This record gives sequence, structure tokens and C-alpha cells, in this order.
Amino acid sequence: MPKSNLKITAPLRGALLECFRATTRLVRPGLRRQLVLHTEDVDVAAPPDVLSDIVRRVLDGAPSFSLESDGKIAFDAPQGFRVRIDLIQVGGGCIDKIYATRPLFGASVASKSDLLRLRAVTVVERESDGEVDDFRWLLAETAREGQVLPELDKEDLEYVTGAGACLGELDRLVLVAVLGANNGAAALRLLGL
Repeated sequence: MPKSNLKITAPLRGALLECFRATTRLVRPGLRRQLVLHTEDVDVAAPPDVLSDIVRRVLDGAPSFSLESDGKIAFDAPQGFRVRIDLIQVGGGCIDKIYATRPLFGASVASKSDLLRLRAVTVVERESDGEVDDFRWLLAETAREGQVLPELDKEDLEYVTGAGACLGELDRLVLVAVLGANNGAAALRLLGL
């Protein structure tokens, strides 16, 4: 997600993807599809047993992985970059569920609509311009791909409509379309109806 106008260079993108690919190989094959790339950097979300596979393999000396002094896992990519990995437990804390994924290197990548829903939480809780910019970018990407949000629970709807309140009129109309018929009442509220 854009933190500036700079593009991710091909070598850095390669390092990030290689990090995710290598992290996937740390997980038992039967559990790999539960490992989800959560953002375009390397945040991975998974149930506890998948995360424990990763930590155990890193502690056992998995090649190119290390545990840093702050407890984060690092991966030394062949492209010459050190990539830090954030492990996020699904089902507790900041990510209760992921609705839709697609395969990536034997694991999964979260859908843009899921990333949009999760970014709405940080927009509302942090209220920073950078978070709103990320939300706006994800909204545009979600709409461009023709994705709509699944039927959201009350809490998720409050976050998405709260983030929508930070948008301009045109972006709010795009959000109404992305909310779709699955969340019609919330879409109407955003329109002031």
C-alpha cells in the first residue's frame, strides 16, 4: 500500500515474495493454505498451529531466518534485503476472520476486499492521513477488480462506514458500490438515506 509516491522496486518486490515463499515452506504442507499474506509487505495471518510451525522452524535454525532482539522474525532475502515478518493470529485480536483468499506459493493471499475491511479498523482507530490514503488506495483497487465486501457483521460495518466518513464524496460513492447489496443498509446510511 502506498506510503509515498515511490514504487516498490523489482528487487524489493522479489525479496518480499521470496520471504513469503520461504515462510510458507516452514509450515507443514497440510496447513499451508491457512497461512495468509495479509499486506503487500510481509504480514502473515494464520491460526496458532501455523504460527507455531513458523516460530519453531525459525528457532530450529531455518536457513535465512533469524529472530531479532525485539522478537520479530527476519528473513535475509537473496536480493540482499532483510525483510521483517509480522505474525498475526487469526481468531483473536485484530483479525477475527479472513473472508476470501487466493492461492500464492502454496499458501494464500488475502483479497483486496479483506484488506480494505481490515484497513478500515486502522483508519478509525489511528485517524492518520496515511491510513486514510491506504484505505482510499485499497478502495480503488477493490473497485477496479470488481470485488464487493461480503456481508459484514455489525462491528466491521461500523469500522467501514467510520472510515468512509473520512472520504470525499466521490470516494464515498465508490465505497457504497463496494459495500454492495450484501451491506445495503450501511450503503444507504453512507449516502445519507
